[in-house]
Amino acid sequence: MNRKRKRVSPLTEQRRRLILERVRAWGEVRTSELAGLFGVSAMTIRNDLNALSEAGALKRTHGGAVSNEPIAREPSYKDKETQRSAEKARIGRAAAGELEEGAVVFVGNGTTTMQLVRHLPRFERLAVFTNALNHAGALLERSGVSVYVVGGYLRGVSYGMVGGLARRALEGVFFDAAFVGVNGVSLEHGFTLPSLEEAEVMAEVVHRARRTFVLADHSKFGVVTHARVADLGGVDAVITDRPPPAEFVRAFGELDVRLTVAEGGGSEGKGSWLEDTA
Repeated sequence: MNRKRKRVSPLTEQRRRLILERVRAWGEVRTSELAGLFGVSAMTIRNDLNALSEAGALKRTHGGAVSNEPIAREPSYKDKETQRSAEKARIGRAAAGELEEGAVVFVGNGTTTMQLVRHLPRFERLAVFTNALNHAGALLERSGVSVYVVGGYLRGVSYGMVGGLARRALEGVFFDAAFVGVNGVSLEHGFTLPSLEEAEVMAEVVHRARRTFVLADHSKFGVVTHARVADLGGVDAVITDRPPPAEFVRAFGELDVRLTVAEGGGSEGKGSWLEDTA
């Protein structure tokens, strides 16, 4: 006999998302601390932790919970290439629409930013800097695009060039716009990547760009990984494939970060900072 799944209120869902975000950020949480933080009973928190544990999102311990995955865990580029490919294509197409004739831009490594490269419209003159060898190869096939590769140590897991050489290559160089991918988007901890070296390079890029666009599919929201690229309000726009949880929409609006939901993402609203590219 099938048991009916108990409906969870939006307030409970939001609290559980925040609890999970905190677990991923700190590695461990205590029931008593969470009860005080959210102003609810210890029993309520225990119910939340049990539900998250049953869903496989964390591991229960005596008096609290711990994360069930290391914050520096990083799937390979080939593994990520087959995950949410349709969603990433929509994001890449929307991001490509932000490019302007004659601009100098930076495109970071990653499977979502590769979709931007694949959806580039025709340009007479466009300069693209990238730290990804596979992106550079794909860009060479585009007429009218000048390609500049930022050198450094090549990380095989992501095809990204990182380290001190990459950071020094960025000295004295500035961009009209930067397009970067991330592995985590957190209300408290901002935009993060599993690799400290990659995060340091992307943080430098953000610092040198007039406008920064973060390309992140819906699975990245509420996730914290090893190293911060920028605060939540430290970029200009976020492009995703479906509307994120309401607390992120509110936060982006308050921080004047433009949120674009790519075509086909099921956007339920439009505005100065929530746009549908359909």
